[in-house]
Amino acid sequence: MTKTTIFQIPAKTVSEANSSEHWVKKANRHKLQKWMVKKAFKDHELNIKLPVEITFTRIAPRLLDEHDNLPCCFKYMLDQFAAEITGIKQAGRADDCKEITWKYSQKKGKVREYAVEVKIEENVSNKIV
Repeated sequence: MTKTTIFQIPAKTVSEANSSEHWVKKANRHKLQKWMVKKAFKDHELNIKLPVEITFTRIAPRLLDEHDNLPCCFKYMLDQFAAEITGIKQAGRADDCKEITWKYSQKKGKVREYAVEVKIEENVSNKIV
């Protein structure tokens, strides 16, 4: 039995690998994405138990290359999600947790429609209800 939670974060994601914008603009976007993840945890009162599978779905007018650019566009959101779930705040450590499975997808949105749909599937088969 799994517990599934689905919600959207109204964030614009771009390919970080191909981005050539000014470092301040990048840093502000990264900071905003992390803040939006923290806000989502508060707003949805998320208390996630491991093991868990998290699927990020990018919604935007244009699609990205699925092999390189799609996973890369979620980097900062993924890092913050992992830190919130595991409690590990040390940079580069939380997203290495073997009990979190990350998946990525994308769908075409309308003009100027940007969001990230988050689907969290917790394995609750071991828990007593």
